[in-house]
Amino acid sequence: MSKEAFALLCAAFVAVLAIGAALGIWSRRRRQRDIAAPLGWAEVVPTLVVPALYVATTRAGDPYDRVFAHGLGFRGRTDVAIDPEGVQLVADRREVRIPATRIRSVERATWTIDRVVENGGILVIAHDLDAPVDTYLRIIGDDTAALEALQAIARAPQEGATP
Repeated sequence: MSKEAFALLCAAFVAVLAIGAALGIWSRRRRQRDIAAPLGWAEVVPTLVVPALYVATTRAGDPYDRVFAHGLGFRGRTDVAIDPEGVQLVADRREVRIPATRIRSVERATWTIDRVVENGGILVIAHDLDAPVDTYLRIIGDDTAALEALQAIARAPQEGATP
């Protein structure tokens, strides 16, 4: 086989892999049509702002099923801004608001898709985007204040609700 033929064969193989990856992501986004776009930022004064790493958003209870829809697919740096009505962050260069009324729980985790840390090193915000999802955040530095603030706003709507 000549060098030119081998180079052409290698280029074709890489092109097939790239097309396969693109089709896979497109297919996953189609399967995630039930997930609504997150709300944009609200003009609210935060009570706490902490730097963090946005790790992932997955379907609730399935830390392997990453949500790619609406730009939530990739990790990145973020600032987590917590206020009495919810939490705001930038996920993959997208501004995201999670209202307190949509937060089901906030807890600690040790791992999610492609990320393992020390015991309890990731905060999980379980919330709804028309479908139940979990958002994983790794707070840079001490995460105690952020965890307490997030748990407080998660409890607030339920405490005021009438039975």
